[in-house]
Amino acid sequence: MRGGGSSIGDKSIMEQSPRLKFLQIGNYPPPFCGWAVPTKLLVEEIRRRGHICQVLNINENRRKKSTEYVDVQSAFDYLQKVIRFAGKGYRFQVHVNGQSKPGYVLALVAAVIGRLAGRPIALTWHGGLQQRFFPRMDKRLPRCAFQMIFRLAGSISCNSRAIKQAIEAYGIPASRVAAIPLFSPQLLKFTKVDLGEPIARFLERHWPIVFCYVSFRPEYKLPVLRDAMRQLLECHPRAGFIWLGFTAKELPAAKTYTGSWPLRERASLLLLGNLAHDEFLTLLGRSSVYVRTPACDGVSASVLESLALGIPVVASQNGHRPANVTTYRDGDAADLCAKLVAINGRSTQPGYQGQLEEAEDNIAKLANWLLAHASGRQQQVDKSLVHAQ
Repeated sequence: MRGGGSSIGDKSIMEQSPRLKFLQIGNYPPPFCGWAVPTKLLVEEIRRRGHICQVLNINENRRKKSTEYVDVQSAFDYLQKVIRFAGKGYRFQVHVNGQSKPGYVLALVAAVIGRLAGRPIALTWHGGLQQRFFPRMDKRLPRCAFQMIFRLAGSISCNSRAIKQAIEAYGIPASRVAAIPLFSPQLLKFTKVDLGEPIARFLERHWPIVFCYVSFRPEYKLPVLRDAMRQLLECHPRAGFIWLGFTAKELPAAKTYTGSWPLRERASLLLLGNLAHDEFLTLLGRSSVYVRTPACDGVSASVLESLALGIPVVASQNGHRPANVTTYRDGDAADLCAKLVAINGRSTQPGYQGQLEEAEDNIAKLANWLLAHASGRQQQVDKSLVHAQ
């Protein structure tokens, strides 16, 4: 998280850039998620520097009309709007990962249109090294698919040097790939809010509070998490578990899943949907420990937010967790429970808290990278990146 020497955060590299037009293609809040909040901050940074930046929203709320973003009503509507923005001279920054087939197709369409318009996209790659389709050198189709989109892109940013090396293994020159984490100090700017009676009552009745940001998808391993919760209740009968992050589409399935649990387990669980950023961080700050179950993530913003707030983190081992994170064997409920018991014992000791090294302004870095891509000065910025890392 720390860098030395010259930094891409030095805005002087970009001071002479002409007024440019950008289209962000990705998630935009609400709902809030690991992609949406940094995208919003990046849009604000680009506009602050005097450039035009619009958002083509592909998040869950994409059909809702808003002055904050451009809506997407259907696949055909998406295609029309991408072509229209290309015709108006916009340069695309596209957000994608290796988990979703539809997301890949949307990114590929934008990449092809960007090439045809003579303005190759800037591709921002999300997620880590254990994703469903990345890196997959053992399967020809996924390998060729992502090799195609990497080659169509003009520049690529990703979360870490390990992911950068994995992208380079697809035959992509190192000079075209920049390792810039999404986490930035701006993510920690929030206002503490009143969480409401149901949440406040739950917090009063339970301790320790285990905070879990999850989705109703296989990579979040909810059965493993439930098994660990059941074991922890044997040691700590007053323990409380908060599951939040479910989209509106996922929440009914999550309620059905947990609704069949025994009364004791149901009473220990607070099931929430998606919260606004202020509510999320306020509730996180009231918790005892944060649990991160997916092994396919990259540099998780919620993990770093927890550490910055002094909340201990227990996360599945994927080989790339930050320092000060306690890891458990992926898929092992007993090991997860054991780590939660140990963390709870240490967190009751005076002076114990999670820790996070000082974070750099990565939103500014991303803005510099994007402007360098657009103005043809990518090589100059790449040298700054290499020196800073």
